[in-house]
Amino acid sequence: MKKKFNGYEVVHSDKFDDLKIDKDLPYPFTKEMLKLLKQENKFEQEYYYIKKGEDFAFFTVYKNRMNIFTYGKAKLFLNIDVVGFPCSLSNSGYVTNNEKMLFDFITKMKGAKLILNVDKPNISKKYTIGNTLPTCVMKIDFKSIEEYLASQRSSYRRRINIAIENCKEIEICTINDNSIDVYELYLNTYNKSNYKLEKLEKGFFENVDATKLVFMRDNKPIGFTLVKKSDNNLIFMLCGMDYNYDTTDLYYYMLYTIVDYALKNNCKTIDFGQTSEETKMKLGAVLQEKYFYAHHSNALLNCIAQLGKNFLEYKYKFPNYRVFKEKKDESITC
Repeated sequence: MKKKFNGYEVVHSDKFDDLKIDKDLPYPFTKEMLKLLKQENKFEQEYYYIKKGEDFAFFTVYKNRMNIFTYGKAKLFLNIDVVGFPCSLSNSGYVTNNEKMLFDFITKMKGAKLILNVDKPNISKKYTIGNTLPTCVMKIDFKSIEEYLASQRSSYRRRINIAIENCKEIEICTINDNSIDVYELYLNTYNKSNYKLEKLEKGFFENVDATKLVFMRDNKPIGFTLVKKSDNNLIFMLCGMDYNYDTTDLYYYMLYTIVDYALKNNCKTIDFGQTSEETKMKLGAVLQEKYFYAHHSNALLNCIAQLGKNFLEYKYKFPNYRVFKEKKDESITC
């Protein structure tokens, strides 16, 4: 439905095709991906395309009844409109050339709103702003997996080599089809997750345009990662494991395999996503901070949220892992 609203030109629909967007949206905001998530993520989803002069914004909203103290010990469930990408990626749920315009518009929407994975915090009296899960990003400065390993300090390299040795009987299958069913593995990991936002249905894994790296033991899948190359960036989307096995070495090996895949496919960066930060940092990833913006159209509830910010945000502090050798150490042999 197209309408004028406080100076904005607004198209709002639960069908992506209704928006008739006149901009090229970057991955993952493709028509195919959003339509697939609409079908395979059971949360109610809506889309907004707004314009004001030369400024524009596209954003997705999914309805969720969620515990607002996700990162704490308390529980309080509220119906919230989540401005976020409806899949567990580290992307924000919007594309815009003017964040201030977008955030001003969202304050005018009724009810409780939560904007996830904002890259940079801005001072705002209207919003409660706090830390959410950081994303783990690795810059690929290596020509081969051998150079990657050789560049590491001995303790980190040794840990990876232990995982490689303990997983030497595992076969890795690289597939872009449905020849191996990984859905039960995904559900295993989803059910163990401390931070559940959405659960995807089986059809997502059967139809998504991405690559599955499947880890097989005795002709049985015991782990998988779902990755997608977008331009020169490799995105680690989702994973799953069989927890009947000792998964500590397996998870290291899965992440190491992603690095190898990125190198072989000429990627410049890997977006390892959120959660399991320490393990990913020990392979060479660094943290990029992400923030949430929360707002309620009820002034009293909005004030309470601002006063309770410390109960809402994700608190973390990790060691400064020095995975790679300094330049002066480059002559050291392995």
